[in-house]
Amino acid sequence: MAFPFLAIFLTFLIVLAIRYKVTDNKVKEQQEQFWQRESDANFAPKIDLDSLTYITIPLDKFPLGFSDDQSIVEIENQLTELSSHRLLNLTNKTNTELKETYGLANLETVSAYGDDFDQLTILLKEYGQCLINNDKIDDAIKVLEFGVSIKSDISQNYIMLGECYKKKGTTYKIEYLIQQIESMNLILGPSTIKHLQELLGNSDQTDSNLEDFNS
Repeated sequence: MAFPFLAIFLTFLIVLAIRYKVTDNKVKEQQEQFWQRESDANFAPKIDLDSLTYITIPLDKFPLGFSDDQSIVEIENQLTELSSHRLLNLTNKTNTELKETYGLANLETVSAYGDDFDQLTILLKEYGQCLINNDKIDDAIKVLEFGVSIKSDISQNYIMLGECYKKKGTTYKIEYLIQQIESMNLILGPSTIKHLQELLGNSDQTDSNLEDFNS
C-alpha cells in the first residue's frame, strides 16, 4: 500500500522541482533584461533640456500676502522660490527610465527638477490647508486644482479639494477628481476614491470645467 503514496510523493517532488527551475529561469531572464536595459540606458544620448515643457507655478492666481502668520509666509516664500526653478513631474520614474529619456549626463539635473516638483506638491497641500483654515475656500480651490492639473500624487490634495467642492455645493466636480485618480497610480488611491465617493453622495453629474492653469 505504501507504493502508491511513494509514487505520488515522488511525482510531487518532480513537479515542484520543475516549477522551481522554471521560476528560477524566469528570475534570471528578468535580471539579465534589467541589466541589459540599464547598460543601454548608460549610453542613451543626452537631450537638450531647454526644449522641454516645464511646469509653471501660477503665482498670480494665488492669494500671496493674505496673512502675517509666519508659517504661511514661509510657504509662500518657498512657492515663490520654486517658481524660478525648472519643474518636471517624474513621479514613479526609475533612474533607468530617466537615463533612457534624458541621457546619463542629464540624470542629476533632471532628478533635481523632479525633487523640486515633489516639494511643490507638498507645499500646495500645505498652502491649501492654510487657506481652508482661514476660510478662503475659493482660493484654496484654485491652489488645489493646480495640484490636480499637474497630477500631484498627494492624496490629501484631492480629498481637501473634494471637501471644498462639498462646502461650495459643487459636488458634481468630485466625479472629475475620481476620474483623475483612477488614471494615476496613487498609493492611497482606493481609499481616496472611497472618501470622495462618500462626499459625492448620489450625485451623478460630471464636470471637468476646472481652472485652466495652462492658459
